[in-house]
Amino acid sequence: MLFSESISLIDARSDSLTITWKATARASHYILEWKTETEEDWSVLSAKLTTTQARKRNLTPEHSYSFRVAPVLPKNENNNGDEINGSWMTHDDIFRTISTIEENKLMASPQVSICGNHKLLISWTKVVRATEYELQMRENNGGEIWKTLSSSLSSTEVKKKNLTSKLGYQFRVRARSGNDYDRSFSQPSESFIAKGLSDAMKRWFSTLHNGTLLRNGPSQQITVPLADAIGSKEFVLLYVSAHWCPPCRKYTPLLANWYNTVKDYVEIIFVSADHDENGFKNYFATQPWLAIDYDDDARENLMATIKVSGIPRLVVINALTGNIVEDNAVGKPLDLNQWRGKK
Repeated sequence: MLFSESISLIDARSDSLTITWKATARASHYILEWKTETEEDWSVLSAKLTTTQARKRNLTPEHSYSFRVAPVLPKNENNNGDEINGSWMTHDDIFRTISTIEENKLMASPQVSICGNHKLLISWTKVVRATEYELQMRENNGGEIWKTLSSSLSSTEVKKKNLTSKLGYQFRVRARSGNDYDRSFSQPSESFIAKGLSDAMKRWFSTLHNGTLLRNGPSQQITVPLADAIGSKEFVLLYVSAHWCPPCRKYTPLLANWYNTVKDYVEIIFVSADHDENGFKNYFATQPWLAIDYDDDARENLMATIKVSGIPRLVVINALTGNIVEDNAVGKPLDLNQWRGKK
């Protein structure tokens, strides 16, 4: 019987092992078998696995185990649907559970959050007397192994860019005191997908000059690339407003208070209807969100696209699909959950 080394270890606890293997094209399911270090015969764990990951629980601390996986093709003219396709997948190194003492010393899983276009922030709790940390990452794809991002981190957070996988990523960390790692890696984080600028948003802002928006800086307005500005957001709101409009001046502070509570998920873009550039600059200086430059053709193009006939106007757009989920949210509840139901 042929074997190939394709099973990887994702995580080891004192009483469990989590493994993964590479997907086989057209496989309908997988057969997973295992044995202990003292056994010669394989035992079936599952004959109907449809994923490429499994966790075996109720194991003994500090014991070794082996696994093998076989793909099964759907029934067709070449097989009856019950035959194993090709060789079993296994692993060269024996997988071993850790001790309960070692498990009690493990760091907590890293915390992961979206912090920009295809960018994630990974952070963890500081360990007393730790001098450095090693951080590893794996794509949440069958058979992918852990890869070290850094083995000598002095801080307790890292921003990782260019994470474009639609399957997401996991992270784990361990502390080092002096020259030695005094503990195993933490339990892996949940799988996280780093959101990026969608094609729909590219189309909405296709006429944007230089692909940049404005943001208020400490002393002046600064430019921000569109992808960095809205790439990680769930909703983009076009706020058509002007300083000469009394209802607008009344609504803007209310909108700002709400925006400051949801800006991890939402970005607002000011589309000025002011009569001159000075009016635009003075009014935008009071706003906490982004804006299209007054001289940018995209400003009038967007107003024409959404057919502005009165202000204030607040158009809510799903940042993934590009669909308008609320044509004018002014005077209505600003409810993210309600918008999520209108994809």
